[in-house]
Amino acid sequence: MKTVVLLLNLAVTCFGAVPRADLRIVGGRDTTIEDHPYQVSLRRSGSHSCGGSILSANVILTAAHCVYYPNAEPSEFSVRAGSTFRNEGGQLVMISEIFVHPNYDDWTLDWDIAVLRLGQALTFGATIQPITLPNKSFQIEQGALASIAGWGGLYYQGPSTNRLQKVAVPIVRNVACRKAYANFGAILPFHLCAGSAGFDACQGDSGGPLVYKGQVIGIVSWGYGCAFNGYPTVYTRVSEFVDFIEEHL
Repeated sequence: MKTVVLLLNLAVTCFGAVPRADLRIVGGRDTTIEDHPYQVSLRRSGSHSCGGSILSANVILTAAHCVYYPNAEPSEFSVRAGSTFRNEGGQLVMISEIFVHPNYDDWTLDWDIAVLRLGQALTFGATIQPITLPNKSFQIEQGALASIAGWGGLYYQGPSTNRLQKVAVPIVRNVACRKAYANFGAILPFHLCAGSAGFDACQGDSGGPLVYKGQVIGIVSWGYGCAFNGYPTVYTRVSEFVDFIEEHL
């Protein structure tokens, strides 16, 4: 995720999860891929860079900023699916096509969504399963708890983890999120905010899914720091992009 210290570009360390003391993902804990079989590690040149989610046997959903690089070829990217550990196990598959939203802005990170097509189909099983898209009319209440998981940093600009972490984060209304980020960037209808002090995503979790009742409702996009008080993570609101996603399924 690109963290926003004046929109400081942390794309190299995509936005994401963080822990405190002995915890993980900022207030989270160890988990297994069996509990998040839709989760993948998106890799560039063989190294973890972002998260993503499985939509079908050959389609992955992630953030546009995770794959938007000048002159980058799809063959530079791959995903590891079906493993609790980001650097071993599971199925490692190359990306064959990248579809970045046509309105994506690499400075503001608006329309931060991309669909990836795999070079070969994943084999579904207990550790690899697709996740459901929300309806276009999907709404979620302030304070409702959604879940995130990832292999990102354990705290702001801190080391990342090889084992998958998870945490529950409260939804923050866009009007409150807009006030928090008044000096950083616009919070628009296609954004969704979640997180609180001590419970959040961090660098390395960008592109990963925000999940509510078995649906991917958000994509980790940007924010100020990780789990900083008063600054929730900003997600791409998936329900606003169902047509774009289905066009490439």
